[in-house]
Amino acid sequence: MRTAFFDCPFGAAGDMLLGALVDAGLNVETWKKELAKIDLPAGSFSVRPEKLLRCGVHSTKLHVFLNADAAHEFDHKHGLTHEHHELSHDHALDHSHEHHHEHSHSHKGSHGHVPEHVHDHSHDHSHDHEHHHHSEHPHRGLSEILRIIENSSIKPAAKTLATEIFTRLGIAEAKVHGTTPDQVHFHEVGAVDAIVDIVGFAIGYDLMGIERSVVSALPVGSGTIASMHGEFPVPGPATLELLRESRAPLAQTPIDYECLTPTGAAILTTIAERFGSQPDMSAIDAIGYGAGSLNPAAHPNVCRIVIGQSVPKKGCEKNAPSARYRSELVAVVECNFDDLSPQVISYTSEKLLAEGVLDVFVTPCTMKKGRSGHMLSVLCRMEDELRVKEVLLAETSTLGVRSSVTERLIAERETKKVDVKTGDAEAQSVRVKIGKDLDGNVINVQPEFEDCASVARSTGTPLKEVLSAAARKARNGRDENA
Repeated sequence: MRTAFFDCPFGAAGDMLLGALVDAGLNVETWKKELAKIDLPAGSFSVRPEKLLRCGVHSTKLHVFLNADAAHEFDHKHGLTHEHHELSHDHALDHSHEHHHEHSHSHKGSHGHVPEHVHDHSHDHSHDHEHHHHSEHPHRGLSEILRIIENSSIKPAAKTLATEIFTRLGIAEAKVHGTTPDQVHFHEVGAVDAIVDIVGFAIGYDLMGIERSVVSALPVGSGTIASMHGEFPVPGPATLELLRESRAPLAQTPIDYECLTPTGAAILTTIAERFGSQPDMSAIDAIGYGAGSLNPAAHPNVCRIVIGQSVPKKGCEKNAPSARYRSELVAVVECNFDDLSPQVISYTSEKLLAEGVLDVFVTPCTMKKGRSGHMLSVLCRMEDELRVKEVLLAETSTLGVRSSVTERLIAERETKKVDVKTGDAEAQSVRVKIGKDLDGNVINVQPEFEDCASVARSTGTPLKEVLSAAARKARNGRDENA
């Protein structure tokens, strides 16, 4: 399985993570073509990768240049709200960027961090853009941004990931401000900036063929940041909420500025299958270093990505890929009990299925001292393993839960309706689940039992004849009499 390890000892921001992907081999031109499928106005932004050194480490800095006028056009084009909301997104601009206008002004910073809406706060300087205070900008709601992503023609995997990242960020902001995600707003320039970072990362992640990610412990830095709330200690509230919700481990560092931005935190906490040390890899395919805006003398301000082929847990080595079926690694979570009511077992099973696990089954077993018991087994995706364990500990009488990783082959599946005739009665519709290999060959047909039972009851036809007729109809497409 193609696995990425995001090693972030000095923090991360959206542009740093994108820079790491580019440094690891992401084709920038292909990436730009995909990003162009998002309906952003012409000239609203441009990107330029730059190879540079950070404390002697060769890395890639991805410069994102924004045009505030085009971003404002974007706001009107999509009919987005212009009301000013006190919940503007303070942290939408995670990296240095440029606006194309004429104006000069100075900024002064005392804490060494990178505020989201400025270029460089280490000294007084001039900018080639007209800078307006946030209160003068229109704002764009999270739901509106999600709609723009959904209406785009980017690849489904990238669309799903971008939506998940934006949603996670919106939930964190809403929690901080005591409101709902649909009330979270980005100011006009910040929305384009965040779309480039988040959607751009999702596109790059998909183009690089990454299937799973492990993320290191994350540093947050120290000092204070200037926000709409005034001076605030590092990390900012949204970043802290993202770390809390994902249970991400924090790393102690001597860094005296904000080194983990909300966008960086949202990306990393969304893609992380787990946090911790580098996963075992049978081979390393690529390494990339993404550079941040600052260049401190004490450490290389970079985040690193290592991409390679992961080694499954012992005993679960993945076989050679099948030419006929998809395969995936899944978690099997199990527990035993001999003192639990079958009704509770049934309730827990139904709850897990409703929450999206792949399968639940119960196996009778003999426990110690000859007591009759049950083993409850749950098949789930790797990212759901911890949640399933917590449900089992909360809902059952077990005091321990175990898990393992296994491989499964998956037939492609679809459900369609077929009409089944029974004697002289009118044809009735029955749902049938059809399994196919990757070449489209039908390998299994299973009529829906309840549909067939309903036909059998209403017509007096033997159930087995209805089941057989529905299966034949699904296979050959011709009308069948039961």
